[in-house]
Amino acid sequence: MSNSLKVQEKYSRHWPLIAILSAVLATVFYISYQLTADVLLEGYLRLTAFAFFALAVLSLFKVKDGRVEISKVHKNGLLTIVYRVRDKEIHNEELVLSDIESIKIDKMPDKSLYNEFMKSDRCIRYKRKKTEGWLYLHEINGRVIPLSSSNAESILVFLEKQIGGN
Repeated sequence: MSNSLKVQEKYSRHWPLIAILSAVLATVFYISYQLTADVLLEGYLRLTAFAFFALAVLSLFKVKDGRVEISKVHKNGLLTIVYRVRDKEIHNEELVLSDIESIKIDKMPDKSLYNEFMKSDRCIRYKRKKTEGWLYLHEINGRVIPLSSSNAESILVFLEKQIGGN
């Protein structure tokens, strides 16, 4: 039985393209707004330019942040989870496997508009013994890391083996 597992955050390869396209469109709409004389059209073009500019900035932040790689190592009943971005450790946590009562795959929490559109994203939730609520397994500074269905399933199988082996 393997004592380690590596998976990656669900991350679209389209983020750089979205950032570039929205920056170009923001520039085009900005220039159009500067050249128009119609007041109503100017307002629409200005609003559209700002919307594409905001999308470009947010997309660039997503590209800059990169894809999170999650490594899990089980040793002596303790699960160590290390989060890395571009081979730099950004967070780590330890979890005592004997404290876990149950574990499941769930949909992402409804914290942003993005999660409304991406219904296929998954996360792992667990329940500790002697507690009432469910907790998110991969949460960094309040942000739950989205997983593909296959990665979530492999994590669930890995954890169930490790918990059963304790």
